Amino acid sequence: RARVEKKDPVAINILGEKYFFGKLGLRKDTRRAVRLWTEAAELGSVQALYELGVAYYEGVGVREDKTKGAKFWAKAAVRGHVESRYNL
Repeated sequence: RARVEKKDPVAINILGEKYFFGKLGLRKDTRRAVRLWTEAAELGSVQALYELGVAYYEGVGVREDKTKGAKFWAKAAVRGHVESRYNL
């Protein structure tokens, strides 16, 4: 959590994943996960862009928006994220 407080995008992304799946004793909270991924993406996390793409495309934690999900994947793909490129 110290790294999250220091605005480390990798740590924020990982914390989002833990909330998304309800791991490490955290209660599953997909909406909080999306908020954390949004913050991590704004700080430069390519993986967070991918996770936001999945969330929007599948409508988990947010209202389903396949177009918005694809836009997140496109941003991640431009930065070299292979899974995002595959999903496009």
